[in-house]
Amino acid sequence: MKTVILALSYAFCWGVGVTLTKIALSEITATTLLIIQLIASVTFLATVCYFKDRQLPFTWSHLKQGFAGIFEPALAYMVGTFGVKMTTASNATLIGSSEVILTILFAAVFLGEKLTRAKLLLASISFIGVSLLMLKDAQGADRASLVGDLLVLLGTVFAVFYVLLSKKQIATANPLQLTASQQLVGLLVTVSCFSVLSILNSSYEVSAAGISLQFWLLAVISGIMQYALAFLLYLIALQNVPVSQAAFYVALIPIFGVASAILALGEQPSFTQWVGGVLIVASSYLANKLKTV
Repeated sequence: MKTVILALSYAFCWGVGVTLTKIALSEITATTLLIIQLIASVTFLATVCYFKDRQLPFTWSHLKQGFAGIFEPALAYMVGTFGVKMTTASNATLIGSSEVILTILFAAVFLGEKLTRAKLLLASISFIGVSLLMLKDAQGADRASLVGDLLVLLGTVFAVFYVLLSKKQIATANPLQLTASQQLVGLLVTVSCFSVLSILNSSYEVSAAGISLQFWLLAVISGIMQYALAFLLYLIALQNVPVSQAAFYVALIPIFGVASAILALGEQPSFTQWVGGVLIVASSYLANKLKTV
C-alpha cells in the first residue's frame, strides 16, 4: 500500500506539474520559469533538510553525489520546458509516458538486463503510440508543434539516464539529501547554460520583470510540486522497488496530466492521440508484468 501511495503521489505531482507549467508559460518566459521553479525546489528542500538534519547537503561531497542532476532536472527540463511551450500539455504528458519502455531498453544496454522479444514488441508498440501522438503535428502547418514534441521526447531520454544513475546511488544515499543535491546541481547547470545562451541570443535572458503575483505563486508552487516533491517521492520509491516497477507507475502520469489539461486548459486530444496514448500506457503496463530477468 505504501508503494502504491508513493507512486500515485509522484505521478500526480509530475502530471499536474506539466499542466501548471503550461499555464505559467502564458506569462513567464521558459527560461525564467525554469530558473524560478528550480530555485523554489532547492529552497524548499534545503529548508526541510535543515529542520530535519540540522545541516544543508550542499558540501562538495554532496554536490559530487548529485551529478545525476545534470541529466534531470537540468538537461531534461531545459529542453522539455521549451517543448511544452511549443506543444500541448496533453501531448507533452503522453509522450513523457514512453519513459517506461525507454527505461527497459536503456537498462538492457547499460545495465546488462536481458532484452526479450516480448520487451522489443512492447517497445515497438510504445513508439507507434508516440508516432500517433506526433502525427497530427507532422501533418499540420504548425511545424513548431512537431519540434515541441521532439524536444519533449529528447527530455524523456535524458530522464531515463537520470533514473539509471539514481537507482545505483539510492541504495546507500539519503533520499532527501540526494534529491536536494541533484536539484542544486541541476540549478547550477541550468543557470550556466542559459547564461551562455543569452550571450548568443537575447531571447534566452532571464527576467522576472512584469510577472504578476498570481503567476509568481504559480511558478513557485509548480516548482515545489514538479521538482522537489515529485523527485523526492520517486527516489524514496526507488529504494524499495525495481526500476521497471517504479517506471511502470510513470505511465499513470498521463491520467493526471491529461485530466488536469482538460479541466484547466480546455484541451481536447484528438482520437488518434488518444489511441497513441492508450498504446503507450498499455505497453507500459504489460512491460511491468514481464518476469524480471
